[in-house]
Amino acid sequence: MSRSGLRRLALPAIFLLAACAGPRAAVIGAVDARDVPGALAAYDRFRESDGADVGLLAAVAALMLEEAALSPETGDAVARRAAVVQLRLAGVAGYASLRRVSAAASDEVTRAAALAALAARGDVPARQRLRALLGAEEAEVRARALAFVDPATDREALLRGLADPAASVRRAAALRLGSLRDAEAREALEAAARVDGDAQVRGAAVRALASQGAAAVPALRDRLADPDAQVRLAAARALVRADPERAPALLGALLDMPPSAAGIEAARLLALRATDEGARERARAALERALLGPTPGLRAQAAIALVSLPADAGGLAAVQTALAREEVPRVRLALARAALRREGGAGPGRAALQELLASEGMAAVQAAALLAAEGDPGGLRRLDAALGDGDALTRRVAGRAMAREARRPDRVRPLLEDPEILVRLHSAGGILAASNAR
Repeated sequence: MSRSGLRRLALPAIFLLAACAGPRAAVIGAVDARDVPGALAAYDRFRESDGADVGLLAAVAALMLEEAALSPETGDAVARRAAVVQLRLAGVAGYASLRRVSAAASDEVTRAAALAALAARGDVPARQRLRALLGAEEAEVRARALAFVDPATDREALLRGLADPAASVRRAAALRLGSLRDAEAREALEAAARVDGDAQVRGAAVRALASQGAAAVPALRDRLADPDAQVRLAAARALVRADPERAPALLGALLDMPPSAAGIEAARLLALRATDEGARERARAALERALLGPTPGLRAQAAIALVSLPADAGGLAAVQTALAREEVPRVRLALARAALRREGGAGPGRAALQELLASEGMAAVQAAALLAAEGDPGGLRRLDAALGDGDALTRRVAGRAMAREARRPDRVRPLLEDPEILVRLHSAGGILAASNAR
């Protein structure tokens, strides 16, 4: 479909705005003409006379994302990918734009990415169009197509995918094969988990084996010794899913060893899923010990693991002890979030977030976003300051958070003209996502 053809498509229902003369009509006209600079200027004039309008600004943001996704320039591949991701994250508000991109994208990779985003939302025609791309030349396209085939009818395509030269295709095939709970699929996945030369493929095969139940336990236990840490982590997760009754015995040694990524993940899942209360209590105790370990990354992982546990699971005292001695901002952020999830931890958690506002770096921005989402003035001020930060990544994160989490999309309007394309796209994505909550 051509760009001129796009102009004849109706705007999404969320953007159906009253056709009237004046500033509003000027914005609608510019969007209909697919004129991004004109739409931004027209919105500014509208805002001066009528005030902010989330839906109107979201229509401009959707146009920005569509135009970036449809850009024919070779050097814009990163922007095209980011634009499709932001449309996907926008939920209902991005659906119509994704359909237009899937119809009009000039390159197959972008078209497949848009189709995959639609297929993930249950769009049957998108799934059918993806299946037609199984033989595509681009590995990324083949991978996206395999991710949505019907395992019952496309078993052979998935088994062939496990032997594809591209690791991304083998990974997609492995993950999809997990839906087949039979000996042939299990044996193929066990072989991939054991011998594939790419750690991500082995990890995908391990995750898929979790759905095979107790029959896959021997292969999963073997992968606890994989040379790659991420595969070992995936194996710990998969064992708990595959056999929650036997998992405490299979993973018990990990809980007693010095903290590791696999051990912390095993403790998290056992605390959630173990069938025996004693096993769950032992797992929670292992997480609490990991909060005081020597490695900042593992302390942060343990705190994040506690966030996933039920709010009444206890552990506030251990979190407060860890907060009292922790100096690394990103770990303090994780601990603050863990405190907020514990019964009686709202006060300590918010206090830790308030302290982080005075620090520098991403932890301060993320703390500001959490506080701003509750309307906290200090959090809003810190997030506002981050919108003008000299670091593009900081502006990118702050822009989306201000629009989406803090629900103040109009404050992000200046970032739609930021010199960095990814800042513009993430901000537009946050604005579009915020329009869902109107």
